[in-house]
Amino acid sequence: MKKLLSIIAIAVFSIYGHAQDIPFKIQKSEVFKDENKFSIINLVADDDKGGLVVVRSYLGFGFFSIDQGYYFEHYDSNMKLINEYEFEMKYSEVQRSSSVLGLIMDNGRVNIIDFIYDKKENAYVCSSNSASIEDFKFSKKELFRLPNKQVTEFSIFSSSNASDSDSGAAMIVNQDQTAFAITVDIVDKSSETHKIYLYDSSLNKKLDHTFIRKIKDRKFKYENINVSNDGNTLYLLGKAKTAEKKKKKDGGQYQYELTKITKDTEKTQIFDTEEHYAGSLKAVIHDGRLTCVGFYSDRNDSRYKGISYFELDPETLEIRKSKYNPFTEQFMIDKYGKDKDKELRNLAFRGMMISATGNIVFNAEEYYVVNTYMATPNGGGTWRTSYHYNDIVSAKLNPDGDLVWARNINKRQSTSGDGAYLSYTSTIKGDDTYFFINTGEKVKKLSKDRIQFGQTSAKKSNMNIIRINRDGDFDFQEILDDKENEVPFMVSWGALSTDINNVVFLGRKGKKKQLLKITL
Repeated sequence: MKKLLSIIAIAVFSIYGHAQDIPFKIQKSEVFKDENKFSIINLVADDDKGGLVVVRSYLGFGFFSIDQGYYFEHYDSNMKLINEYEFEMKYSEVQRSSSVLGLIMDNGRVNIIDFIYDKKENAYVCSSNSASIEDFKFSKKELFRLPNKQVTEFSIFSSSNASDSDSGAAMIVNQDQTAFAITVDIVDKSSETHKIYLYDSSLNKKLDHTFIRKIKDRKFKYENINVSNDGNTLYLLGKAKTAEKKKKKDGGQYQYELTKITKDTEKTQIFDTEEHYAGSLKAVIHDGRLTCVGFYSDRNDSRYKGISYFELDPETLEIRKSKYNPFTEQFMIDKYGKDKDKELRNLAFRGMMISATGNIVFNAEEYYVVNTYMATPNGGGTWRTSYHYNDIVSAKLNPDGDLVWARNINKRQSTSGDGAYLSYTSTIKGDDTYFFINTGEKVKKLSKDRIQFGQTSAKKSNMNIIRINRDGDFDFQEILDDKENEVPFMVSWGALSTDINNVVFLGRKGKKKQLLKITL
């Protein structure tokens, strides 16, 4: 009876919680089962009635084929399912199946953008599969096509903000979800060449541009690509290794190049990080400001000393400000228990967010991979790969580029399997920054009043919320106990709704699944 009551309670669960004075509301869908085991959340959109539209992609592995497609689910304000639809991505015999580039919503219509190779036409074709969320009647529209011989080795990657590699094709959506760009790497032995297309959310083409940088492909890397808020301009940030910079004695032997592309013009600004090393920068557009932010070092590209900041004029690309903010004393105490002159390694960029007041929050995680050879008594052995998701690094810059605070949240998590239950998801509300993480049963106490979040099992976890307030002080609270859940939630794949006060997580245990909505 007790177990039955617990299951009923979980199915309709909706509570208000407080971590001291952190307000949050938790709601869960009913537990359900999919035919396909593997799925992730790709898009969460508000329906303007208090409900949510959740889009999940899936992969199903059969004996002779791989099924891929999307689940569309419409929930009301209480996370009760209103409507659902499965859209299977089907290709003809002359088309080679591919991953989808991305999705974008437009006034109640969802557009799935794919990029496939058509053997009959000997061309790559980019199309949209579009439907209203009211009836899910899909129609297909070709956006553009390119001859096969023009496109480099085919690999798909996608991101709402940036591309980490420049081979294949990528889709980039602007912050307001009103426009998107698609960039395709073009075969050119002597130059870095990309075809770039810009569309509004209604699929109207606004720009068709060929970007050429007279440098070998291996010596130029895209950091990221941004679409302006008005949907008319592209900003490409790249890192180039030039003969001139190779002669530098101090600092990184490369330069950063920011290119502004409109329908009629292309303009580039070149800048470097002087005597410092900056392994990577990320560009961000917000409220008429164009900035580039990243970690920097004084010794090499992977030992970080602080946060670098550049502000450029969005029209002329003139550099207005450049600043190098060393990590604060508080940050070093967070990390090491004392103020220590030491640099950090293995930091992986996890995201950048802009508050309503124009502050930039820059997040990273101490991530690395270890391969270990396990010898057996009879000779021979096997290799074991473990993935480590350790400390969270978060820094806040004010609109002038000055470091307001930097904090290190101590965390030790690793797995040799699925990392979806580790790492974290982050968002902001007002001037507060929030992190959602899974932990073990106990939070470990460290010296200097520090704490460390751990992990007992990748699929047996308690969910915690951590808040860093406007002044850099943080508190935390357990918000879900593992014993109360039928499924563990994949905390690293949380999705923000168009109203970023809602964070949605998918829980999974075999084919059994459940959605969790947390409202701040």
